[in-house]
Amino acid sequence: MAGVHGLKGALKLRADAATATTDPEVVTALGEVEIGGTRYRVLEAGRLKGQILLRLEGISTRDRAEALIGLEVRGEAGRFPPLPPGEFYWFQVLGLPVLHAADGAVLGHLQEIIPTPGHDVYVVRSGGKELLLPAVEEVITEINLQEGWIKAAPPPGLLEAYAH
Repeated sequence: MAGVHGLKGALKLRADAATATTDPEVVTALGEVEIGGTRYRVLEAGRLKGQILLRLEGISTRDRAEALIGLEVRGEAGRFPPLPPGEFYWFQVLGLPVLHAADGAVLGHLQEIIPTPGHDVYVVRSGGKELLLPAVEEVITEINLQEGWIKAAPPPGLLEAYAH
């Protein structure tokens, strides 16, 4: 939870690498969220300056909302609405091995997703090495949740640049 908004207990939820969604409609569809081990029914979710503005049952004062700042907001995985083909929630892909599309070699595991205005950037780590891959169709060629892997075709020269 990033902060509060107003005096009636509205909360601001900021997207970060662990956030499953930045879409208020998805949060509304969840119906309830868990914060600090307590479940709350979602009354309303909307957008406010790049964040989700959230109203929860039982949180109707600024003081109650402030007590939740800094705590993680969780939604039950099975409650997330299905996405169109080719789209995935971050929690579904984080941790998956990333394989080179050409030869199947393991490049590392997807450890973080950095949202940018143009496209997300996948942070792939292997040991002490880190590889940044733009999450575009030309680079991230396939995601298979059933088998649990991501295939990537890094742009020419990228792997060599990270080898040093």
